[in-house]
Amino acid sequence: MKNIVCFGEVLWDVFPNRKKIGGAPLNVALRLQSLENNVSIITRIGDDSDGDGIFQFIKENGVAVDDIQIDSELKTGEVAVSLNEEGSASYTINYPRAWDRIQLTKSAKAITLASDAFIFGSLSARDYNSKQTLYSLLEIASYKVFDVNLRAPYYTKEVLNHLMESSDFIKFNDDEIIEIVTHLIMKAADFKKFSNHEISEIIDKLNSETQNLEGSIKFIAQQTHTKSICVTLGSKGAILFYNDTFYYNKGHKINVVDTVGAGDSFLAALTDKLLKGEAPQTAIDFACVVGAIVASSEGANPKLNPNDIDALLAKHINC
Repeated sequence: MKNIVCFGEVLWDVFPNRKKIGGAPLNVALRLQSLENNVSIITRIGDDSDGDGIFQFIKENGVAVDDIQIDSELKTGEVAVSLNEEGSASYTINYPRAWDRIQLTKSAKAITLASDAFIFGSLSARDYNSKQTLYSLLEIASYKVFDVNLRAPYYTKEVLNHLMESSDFIKFNDDEIIEIVTHLIMKAADFKKFSNHEISEIIDKLNSETQNLEGSIKFIAQQTHTKSICVTLGSKGAILFYNDTFYYNKGHKINVVDTVGAGDSFLAALTDKLLKGEAPQTAIDFACVVGAIVASSEGANPKLNPNDIDALLAKHINC
């Protein structure tokens, strides 16, 4: 059992016909708690009914609530979610909200210092207040897991650079890595004075085909001094770069209900197995199964049946 801290936004995902509690850090925290870890969350909610609902939900699900701060001015977070015909989600995120004002407290520093892993995303750094708190906690955390979560216009290249360079482990999706690697190439080009033609050739080489994904990952690891990187590939599975070795999972054929929270549960499952010393291949296989089951269910935090996980894992092994 590991001590894990998740930092950032908690909110209500508002669908056209329903309303569910979410936020990537909370989704990760809830899944990690269900996998038998001691999990705390550092966040901020409004002094309102939506905040009360989130607080009680987190408490009932066993995640520590001692570092949930209350804001007397700003409302609890809320995001409008729309789904396309394939179940893929797009988001409209309200700003500002209470989680934009997370304060640096003695308690937050204490649990971060004592943690086996500190997990955070880029969206939590969209406002100066929470960003400064995050930066301070990153200076004292022993193992930092960065869940890249690019939501325009709520990020800058400078912030992404700082967060990547502060991390021990970075998770991207397949769209995010293209944007990040292109940015890092341009940054390196400014330093090394590549010509425009050379820059174009490098970008084409790294991003033109899936087979070059490994090159992109190694390039990011080199530029950001990050040892471990994972990229999720939607229905095509995921790729993990860990201890200078690549590990692969080709994904699972499922009936997608909605993709909300699938990546968060994937990250939680992967982090859980790696922290507990499981082999990287075992970890990525387990994470892909968990992510697939969540995508085949409604909402970000469905209860998982261990028998369903075992059955899908067995099917993967026998393929």
